[in-house]
Amino acid sequence: MRSFSDSRFGLFANINGVTKYIDSNNVEKIKVFRRMLEEGPEIFVFQAEVINESKEEVKINSIMVSEFLMDGKVESVLENGWGQSSFSGYRNKILRTKKNKFFLKRDQNPNSFLDDYGYMKNAMVNEWFTEVVFSDENVVIGAVTSADQFSQIYLRQEKEKLRVRVTCQLDGLILKPGEKVASEKIAFIKGRGLRENLDEYADLIVKYSEIKKTKSPPVGLCCAYYYQGNTVSEVYLQNQLKALSIFPKKSNLKYIQIDAGYCVWGDWLEINDSFPSGFESVVKEIEKAGLKAGIWLAPYVANSKSKIFAQHPEWFLKDKNGKYLEGRQSSPVDFMTSLSLRVLDPTHPEVQKYINKVIKLFIDWGFEMLKIDFTYPVCFSSSYYVPMTRAQALRTGYMTIRKAAGEDIHILSAITQLSPLVGVVDSARVGIDTINPYVSGLPVIGKLVNNFMFKESLRNSSSRIFLNGKVWVNDADCYVGRKGTGLTENQSSQLFDFIKASGGSVWIGDSFKNMTKATLDRYIDLLRKKD
Repeated sequence: MRSFSDSRFGLFANINGVTKYIDSNNVEKIKVFRRMLEEGPEIFVFQAEVINESKEEVKINSIMVSEFLMDGKVESVLENGWGQSSFSGYRNKILRTKKNKFFLKRDQNPNSFLDDYGYMKNAMVNEWFTEVVFSDENVVIGAVTSADQFSQIYLRQEKEKLRVRVTCQLDGLILKPGEKVASEKIAFIKGRGLRENLDEYADLIVKYSEIKKTKSPPVGLCCAYYYQGNTVSEVYLQNQLKALSIFPKKSNLKYIQIDAGYCVWGDWLEINDSFPSGFESVVKEIEKAGLKAGIWLAPYVANSKSKIFAQHPEWFLKDKNGKYLEGRQSSPVDFMTSLSLRVLDPTHPEVQKYINKVIKLFIDWGFEMLKIDFTYPVCFSSSYYVPMTRAQALRTGYMTIRKAAGEDIHILSAITQLSPLVGVVDSARVGIDTINPYVSGLPVIGKLVNNFMFKESLRNSSSRIFLNGKVWVNDADCYVGRKGTGLTENQSSQLFDFIKASGGSVWIGDSFKNMTKATLDRYIDLLRKKD
């Protein structure tokens, strides 16, 4: 049977210092109910609700919305991680998800591996959604709302059956006597084809998350990280504008986005001497070329040597040991001064005032697109944001930006968790960086690293393509077509074809200065409007 009608549900909670699982028939006076919001032969949408009828406070880690068994042979499964850089792709069988202990911790939700939060031992851990392909039908399970909690779908093969557990994390929410709280709304879709199932799921996200019509995909030049790293400058920008002057109108090029390197991270308004004319003047130059200006920034992290960290240490998150939270969460050497980042608390009123000031000034300077990066560490605070969940804290951070920028400004997310951003951002990166420019010139390492990154990015972007144009505009990151990056000509062509056909964002990650006519024609082809 492939249904959840007989499934059990409950919550993982702490009562009087003891963490336990409480089912729907408990005698603790912590009542758990489940409501069917939509029911049909192939589509079900349901939600759990918890009411504290006891006289004690209850600390809720997560709500188990459903646990059930499905029978049949699994032919493949879509494993999906919580961040844009997390693994997302089809596997030919159910495999246990291993927790990253030293490298790329940013790619996994740490709470999803905790027994006290409902972790299912030896399970594949999926965040937000998954698709299971059986020999006779496909089943999609996923959250159709995602503003308040991170949702998990655990899968574990048990002989001829597949055990499924769906949880929504509340991160230690304190539920006082008489209070109630609801889980996210979860969809169960079965019986359609591979792409049709996911398309139906995207439609349900639009419906239940009340998403407005998505904006047109941005088309532009990423200036200049993918060509020379974090060393953007006014001179580099002017060289690009001169080269772009020969582009035909039909190329559809709309944006030039200024990348990192214009300031110390965290001190966003203290522009260094790489832009001697100032941003207001630079934006006018971009506008004279008939283009719109975009800016890269990472508003919720700061360099450990930044002025903002020195002046306002109380604005920054700490770990469970009272030390400042490390922002990268990618390798054991993140503590090095050249890499280390501090993490701003997006729920702190003074932080919100600061971010509001930063965003408004960038808008006043004339920027019409904001690329928001490095927001993922907001969700790694061990102290949490009670009464907010980590998902709510991340969304609050983006809502602060949205409110300051206004609805007309195009907001693109980069390295971040994805699900809490539904309905807030206009575009979302759905894969990792195309390449690492710092290793491109290294004969062996460059090829190994950039081949790996290319494959990861293309796979992630392909598996999440169903979100494009419905939930937001997908951003598959930049097309890098020049030689000397470690990518083969075939890989470059694969990326070119995918970006051109996908209907999402189109960004160029190369420099147009001194480009040959033949190479330039290829970029014009990528940017050309479709007939």
